[in-house]
Amino acid sequence: MASLRRLRNKYYARINYKDEQSNKREKLVDLQTSRKEIAEDLMIEVNRKEKLFKIGVISIDEITTQKPTSLSEIIQEFYEYLKISERSKKTIELYKLALNHFQNIFDGQELKYLTREDSYKLVKGMKKEYSSNTTCNIRLRSVRAFLNWCFKTGKIDTVPFTIETLSTKKKRPRYFTDKEMTEILKGCLNDVELYTRVFLHWKTGMRLREIQHSYLIPGFIEIIDPCKNGEERTIPVDKETALNYELAKAGTYHPTTISAKFREVLDDLELRFTESGDRRNFHCLRNTFAVRKYFESRDIFSVMKLLGHSSVKVTEKYADYNLKKLEQDFDLDAPVTNFNPTVKKPENP
Repeated sequence: MASLRRLRNKYYARINYKDEQSNKREKLVDLQTSRKEIAEDLMIEVNRKEKLFKIGVISIDEITTQKPTSLSEIIQEFYEYLKISERSKKTIELYKLALNHFQNIFDGQELKYLTREDSYKLVKGMKKEYSSNTTCNIRLRSVRAFLNWCFKTGKIDTVPFTIETLSTKKKRPRYFTDKEMTEILKGCLNDVELYTRVFLHWKTGMRLREIQHSYLIPGFIEIIDPCKNGEERTIPVDKETALNYELAKAGTYHPTTISAKFREVLDDLELRFTESGDRRNFHCLRNTFAVRKYFESRDIFSVMKLLGHSSVKVTEKYADYNLKKLEQDFDLDAPVTNFNPTVKKPENP
């Protein structure tokens, strides 16, 4: 990480690095200010570009405090950020689809000059591309995430407009009942790594890839969200869940492998679809955690924090159930499992 240095009443960012011959080098970036508080703000941009340099995205000479101005430049930098954040190729492609349309709609305009009225232009342009409101909403959410990133990283001084999604037929989150979870866990017993992942995500509500950005402390799992400027959330866990976390952390399965194997278990147990015909997948373990936690606590704000949502509006869908129905699906007084696969805690090398 670059350090702040003062020379002749001006501040510089000092970057230590190695050249192609592994020789130690130093670069000073002129921050062009004598005020420390301004210099410290500029260091955020320098440190961000230093990370891009270290992974080979830019050269050492491109580490400056100058920010990109054109829309295409900013979008390209956002893609680089997504790669650094270890987003999946599929996720990045979805962002590219949305931002390509965004760029076409506002061709020639600068972000800082967009206004509230442009929100209608955006929705109209997206509707022209997609007849389905569901698909249109996916693109709009991607654009919203991009604009929020631009604001957080100082590319724009304010988010130009609020992006409202289009109305669609609402579907309640699909979850598994306690009885179904018992069957599912039994169905995973022959595959220890799959069992540990299913158990962990059912008990914590973690997203499939979040284990890569998490660590275990006594009684809790800490998750660091790289997509939200390193925001952290804490999930309390018991000893059994902590053990399964350590086993899952040491696992070798790729996330797509876990999803595929989980679907196979659901197919074998004939649990892939709900009674109403809706398809279920690995993400439904997170839904199950959320619905069960709300039924247990009746505290939607607590569930919001556990899931890592930025707004309670996103979480409210987990409270949209008949409580009598949940009483039939979840027995809060009885343990769901009384069995475990033959597993051992991984030994330290």
